Amino acid sequence: MTHPIDQPWEPDPGSDESYALFAKEGRAAADDATPIAYTVRGADGSRVPVLFANGWSCSDAYWVGLLPALEERGHPCILPDTRGHGRSGLPRSPGRGAANLTIDDVSMARIGRDLLAVIDDAGYQEVLVVGHSMGVQTGLELYRLVPERIVGQVFIAGTYENPTKTFYGTSIGDRLFPLVGAVMRWFPEIVKPVQATIGPANVGHFGARLARAAGPKVTAEALHPYLKHIKAVDISVMVLMAGAMRAHSAADLLDRITAPTLIMAAGADVFTPARCSEAMHHRIADSELITFPEGAHTLPVEEPQAIAAAIDDFVARRLAPTSRLKPRAKQAAKKRATKRAAAKPVGGQASPKP
Repeated sequence: MTHPIDQPWEPDPGSDESYALFAKEGRAAADDATPIAYTVRGADGSRVPVLFANGWSCSDAYWVGLLPALEERGHPCILPDTRGHGRSGLPRSPGRGAANLTIDDVSMARIGRDLLAVIDDAGYQEVLVVGHSMGVQTGLELYRLVPERIVGQVFIAGTYENPTKTFYGTSIGDRLFPLVGAVMRWFPEIVKPVQATIGPANVGHFGARLARAAGPKVTAEALHPYLKHIKAVDISVMVLMAGAMRAHSAADLLDRITAPTLIMAAGADVFTPARCSEAMHHRIADSELITFPEGAHTLPVEEPQAIAAAIDDFVARRLAPTSRLKPRAKQAAKKRATKRAAAKPVGGQASPKP
């Protein structure tokens, strides 16, 4: 299906069926009219709502264990697809090499505004932000926009600025990025055949372990939906977004953060090494740091129960015990439940899918 360049672009219906674990029945319009797909799970929960902020290239597979664990504890869980990923769109059709987009179209500040559009559309006044990898950067930009609406932050295996400076512990990736990124964007004939080979669970899992991207606790089955997502996403958009991550810094914001902040570092993370989390911890007043010595960049997949328990403790100690479900959120939740019931096939199973 072709899409006009002068209108917002949205993926075709059902395009995420092979990999999405949580159906995204909601649509929020970003301030540039981009449709942002999202869902709210456990909308009737009485504890503080949790907004999940995805990492770079990440599908909802990263939250397969953590989201249900927090939902079971009574937290409404708000889960959007990042623009250009899953069922979320873009301000215009990307074109070959994402030529129709600018870096501002996928910037960290822009995605932070998407997160704000989602919580507004869902009807929540205040949220606890849980961000992984790039989601730390976009979560920080959301805080910059509306600090009064962020009751707390949980940052997992991420950094507050250019992650290519610490990629595999060196700055070589930062220096090579302009060349490598240009090749990947403008010569899809090279990249697409490689992308087409992504899919087999065991092969992808072996590659992720070999690259030290995935920790020892990540199974091939858990990683498979993410691999299928990578196979489907526009690599050029991903590369442009990586450039936006590289151009971003929230260093100026850290010493002004007053929201309770819990930072989780992965000791074996080669993408955003633990020292990134430690630096953030030292710059955010009264923040807390937990380190998982054997954890890798896939920490939310590796340690969902331990992370959920840590969030439980953090919320109990640092956040006011009050219901954050506003009347508008309850009405929106009722509408979403009606839509979900109407869309669910007879005898079908609620997502996440097995």
